[in-house]
Amino acid sequence: MTTVRVARIERRIPPGPVPDRFPTHVMVLADDAGRRDLPIWLLGRDSHRFADDARPGPSSDELTSRLLRAAGTRVTAVAVDELGPEVTVARIELATPAGPEHVTARLLDGLAVAIISGAPIRVADAVMARLAVPAGTSQGGSMPEQTARDLSTDLRPRYEPRNLTFAAGLDHWVLGGSFIENTLQSHWEDYDAAAGHGSAVLSSAVAQPEGFAWLAQEIFADDYRGTTVTFRGQFRTPDTTGPAGLFLRVMQPQDVRGPFTAEAALADPRNYIVTIANPADWTTHEVTAPIPDGTNTVAFGVFLAGPGRIELRAPELTRAGSSHGQDGQQPRLCRPCPHTHPRGQARPGWTRHDPRSA
Repeated sequence: MTTVRVARIERRIPPGPVPDRFPTHVMVLADDAGRRDLPIWLLGRDSHRFADDARPGPSSDELTSRLLRAAGTRVTAVAVDELGPEVTVARIELATPAGPEHVTARLLDGLAVAIISGAPIRVADAVMARLAVPAGTSQGGSMPEQTARDLSTDLRPRYEPRNLTFAAGLDHWVLGGSFIENTLQSHWEDYDAAAGHGSAVLSSAVAQPEGFAWLAQEIFADDYRGTTVTFRGQFRTPDTTGPAGLFLRVMQPQDVRGPFTAEAALADPRNYIVTIANPADWTTHEVTAPIPDGTNTVAFGVFLAGPGRIELRAPELTRAGSSHGQDGQQPRLCRPCPHTHPRGQARPGWTRHDPRSA
């Protein structure tokens, strides 16, 4: 294990696609002996956790420290054994009246306990060898082109779909997914998206991308509540080895986002998903979902989990009662196809089923 210290916490604009759509903070763990830095990005609800003006009065981290002292327990170390897009935990080592104990916690919770208690932070040597950078090189440089484009685009939800012909490139379409919803930036460019000639493509940018990605639009649900909507289009997935397909997501106010896994996304009842089995030529697919009265926004688009690409053209979103309207039944989950993956991986055999075909 390598002992590190919290060298600084800085407000920065993330490189690549913007996970939070606005500047956030990065915590730099310094290995003074090895002259290396390990940058940890604070995203989502953690983005301003350690900011000076985060909140008045004692924080929950300070309260935790007081409770431990009152119980006669001392934090002896916080260990980070592994880091990755879907593995962000820390092991808190404790000296209790009953003897040594340890507790597994979220990475940022563990680091917060170490900061408040003054306990040493230790990172596995293999993690440092894989993810650390030379000291001083993790400083933010000029704003990356992708970040500038994301920040200059109006990413607020709309009341109707826009730019469905891709004549304006990817305007009103957003690239996201689990690959940017984690604390490490090493995989934030594992996927990419582009548009041209009336179509869009979501693709892996490296041989073995981590996590999954989506390219989607998000619109307010006001005009769709109490109806059933269908997202359809033409798709092809040449040379794709990972699961890929189309989806609708029905979101309530205060929906919690990421970090999340492909398995969790597939199991989420708010996601209506159809996977596509690697057609080299264009094929038409659709997915249908009911929009309850309490729905805040609806997202629709394509996803990819692994090497390959998915292409989309002629997308459309229609309500029940239109020329392509549905009968309002809620899609049900089909039984898995023979090529279903084992639990814990994305499962291309599971699809959301249109009840008209039952």
